[in-house]
Amino acid sequence: MKYYVLLVALLFCAPSNAGYDANISGVVTSVLTYTYDGRIYIRLENQPQSHPQCMTDFFSVDASVPDSARSQLLARLLVAYTNGEPVNIGYDAQGDCSHGRIRVYRIG
Repeated sequence: MKYYVLLVALLFCAPSNAGYDANISGVVTSVLTYTYDGRIYIRLENQPQSHPQCMTDFFSVDASVPDSARSQLLARLLVAYTNGEPVNIGYDAQGDCSHGRIRVYRIG
């Protein structure tokens, strides 16, 4: 009986696949910032057109990211935007949206 309980527990406690699982490179066409909660929205020229859970109009740096990290990401974005150079974005292609948009984990 205890093996059955363990098997059932393992089946229902499988790790989630949400997180940093995809990358895209493109030229930044929009950077939007909001003062009321610190969110940052990003649009690339080759923005993904589909996502299983999130709206695809923008990528989003979540407001829960620490201020110092958000500042670094924003600085990198603005340099790329100003120079018209491509930027690499690491994001969640499966779920775990940020403010309803595609969640960003890395900008480089």
